[in-house]
Amino acid sequence: MTNTSEKIVFHVSTRHAKGSGNASRLRREGKTPGNIYGLNKKSVAVITDYQGVKKLYQSHGDTGLVYLQVDDDKKQIPVLIDEVSSVVIGEGILHVSFKRVSLSVKIEAEIPVVLIGETKIDDAVVSLVKDFVLVEALPADLLENFEVDISSLTEVGQSITLADLNFDKSKITLILGEDEETLDVMLVNVQAVKEEVEEVVEEIVEETLPEAEIDGKDKPEVEGEKTNDGDEKLPKKSVEEKASKK
Repeated sequence: MTNTSEKIVFHVSTRHAKGSGNASRLRREGKTPGNIYGLNKKSVAVITDYQGVKKLYQSHGDTGLVYLQVDDDKKQIPVLIDEVSSVVIGEGILHVSFKRVSLSVKIEAEIPVVLIGETKIDDAVVSLVKDFVLVEALPADLLENFEVDISSLTEVGQSITLADLNFDKSKITLILGEDEETLDVMLVNVQAVKEEVEEVVEEIVEETLPEAEIDGKDKPEVEGEKTNDGDEKLPKKSVEEKASKK
């Protein structure tokens, strides 16, 4: 479970020049265009430092509360990083969107699940079944991620569910999906590797080999079956009867 109590202030500048040409120029200069929106207020175009916003997103993700300071304005705006548009590694971030939030209103957010610890189980693999958990909380109480320790898993068949998560239930509420009724929803489980391999091999054989080879015998010719040229194959008896009538 990770939550940063330290107040993070991030500086941005107002972006006056707009358009694709100006955006490309900013990126060449190591800057990233962005905007601030939400809470029924006008969207504000801003400029951020590429390296700065990159580090900010890596450390806070989509759920870390950040306070934006625009230009020299002393008023700080509480926001979440709502969307980061990026390209191939090394070419920078194309655009970043900051979403305004009210510190007194609970919001829904998807909290990533992160596996920590190690486990050694022979012929088995630990699988992450659900990579995020939907919660409701005040922006300042949102977690950056749920840390799930897999070192407690010791044998095939064991699992970790929503009920096993450790967090402050007085501040955070888990939200179940439409097909989820209890906190027994599985997050992590241990599966036998051998069984998985056998199932995969069996599926491949069934998909690639002809039916006759799988059954171990030739497929019987069906009376009245069509030939490749579309003519109906006549049973042997029918052919003889036709010949005797000629």
